[in-house]
Amino acid sequence: MEELHNIHNYLTYDEVIGKAQSIQPYFATDLPQFSAYDYWFTSAVNTELVSGIYVGLKDFSDINLSVEIDRTKELIDTIFTAATSCYEELNDYIGHGFNEEAQAAIAFKYADFEKARPSVKRMIALFNKVHTAILQDTNQTRLLAVGMPVGLPLDIANIAAELASMHKKLRILKKQHLLITRERINLYNSIWDTLSKISEAAKIIFADDPDRLIIYDLYDTEDWNVNQMEFMHLN
Repeated sequence: MEELHNIHNYLTYDEVIGKAQSIQPYFATDLPQFSAYDYWFTSAVNTELVSGIYVGLKDFSDINLSVEIDRTKELIDTIFTAATSCYEELNDYIGHGFNEEAQAAIAFKYADFEKARPSVKRMIALFNKVHTAILQDTNQTRLLAVGMPVGLPLDIANIAAELASMHKKLRILKKQHLLITRERINLYNSIWDTLSKISEAAKIIFADDPDRLIIYDLYDTEDWNVNQMEFMHLN
């Protein structure tokens, strides 16, 4: 899982969930003492903490989304390579078919390719315009006459369609990734706030009980292995 840092050097996401696991059973047992100290500490607080731990332990990972995002970006890069090859091929036929006529440069957007290269949306728009230009008036006839493959216009249209499809997919994946990240941060902050209140109160409630203080110490994570700790069943 990713690590969530902030200016207070709080624990990582995994450490917060692990700390909550270790503290919650003792907090449930000590709840009467916490409630006597501060009426904010209720059974509802314990229930919410248990729920947060449960959600935090679920497969709450964005790994699969990250892999799919990277794969989609790679597909877009592959399509961009095909787009470059296709556009260069078309330009050869335009040069022969129109003898570098000025209107050809305007119609087929010669100057726009380098501008479009950094942007998927611009490349989609460019290829749609080029495809339209090929089909206008006698353009296609002239290009075919100098050897342009019959299927090249369709290749151009397909590239635009594939880029549009991949671009839409990438936007959806990024939105999903953002939602997961926000959900993780919200859960992290919620559990951390509860643990912080418990820890601060414990310093006073158990001031004369060093063993209990260690249990409620949020920052005692050095050489700390959650798997080696014995947890009581969540109440």
